[in-house]
Amino acid sequence: MSTSEIASARAGPRLDPGSPGGQPGAARLRVESYRFGSIEVDAARIVRFVCPIVGFEELSTYALIVDEGSEPVLWLQALGAPEVLFPVVDAGLVDETYTVDLTDEEVSSIGLDRADDARLLLVLTLDPAPSAVTANLRAPIVWNTRRATAMQVVRQDPTLSVSHPVGGTGGKCRSNKEVARACPHTPQG
Repeated sequence: MSTSEIASARAGPRLDPGSPGGQPGAARLRVESYRFGSIEVDAARIVRFVCPIVGFEELSTYALIVDEGSEPVLWLQALGAPEVLFPVVDAGLVDETYTVDLTDEEVSSIGLDRADDARLLLVLTLDPAPSAVTANLRAPIVWNTRRATAMQVVRQDPTLSVSHPVGGTGGKCRSNKEVARACPHTPQG
């Protein structure tokens, strides 16, 4: 598949938190987290960032944590840095039409061979008030689910919000409300 065929990553249906990983007998890794304590995670849920998250250049490996109490929100926990934890959500829950145009270099960096392997995650900013939870549309995370690689792609497009409300009202916001209610409070710590 050519990179032009996968130049746009689209917000897909809700991210299946059971994939990758979750297979019986899969290797487990102990992860330390200020929110979750010491937990075991399937090794298949380890994600390596080929380009670090902005502001966290020294951290490149994260565990994708699924917490039933806060689904559909997922958590990217930095390995070796229990205090670094990002709430993320599948972009399709915030905006079904959201897309990110990827350069050939970005596609190559994370080893995307098939468009179906790309998932878009948005980093959330949490707030005690569900109506104040926001998502960063300007700097999504593109995750290659097959190769367990990812990168944050930052776009200088002023039409994309860094604090897009997800707790709004209206018919289109049904899934947004689900996201906002999933994290009504910030992590304890």
